[in-house]
Amino acid sequence: MNNQAAYIFANDDYINTTTVFGGIKKTVISKDFRGCKVSNLFGSTELDFTHADLAGVAILDISQGFGEVKITVPQDWWIETDTTQIFATIEDKRTYTMEACNSKKILVLRGTSVFGVVEILSSL
Repeated sequence: MNNQAAYIFANDDYINTTTVFGGIKKTVISKDFRGCKVSNLFGSTELDFTHADLAGVAILDISQGFGEVKITVPQDWWIETDTTQIFATIEDKRTYTMEACNSKKILVLRGTSVFGVVEILSSL
């Protein structure tokens, strides 16, 4: 969407992002991640959880109109979705492993996307 994005390393257990006609990229390094609220209006948010960890369940609440959210997660995280999509999609592009199927690390995606895209990627 936008090639001018802020690169931020976040060590917070809870993250709050808002973009309007812009973009943001965050690399989350929290070892006790609890959740995130993402708000996009004609914007994009990229969250990289490759170096993060969570215990139990974390909620990622997404509210977006004409936006894009890219989420990169470790192989051992399980993703559950409970979202409302209006002319929008969730694209799960991860490669599945037995680690994720038996995981107790659960990231729940919830919220609403209108004319938006949520893309889930695996970390290498």
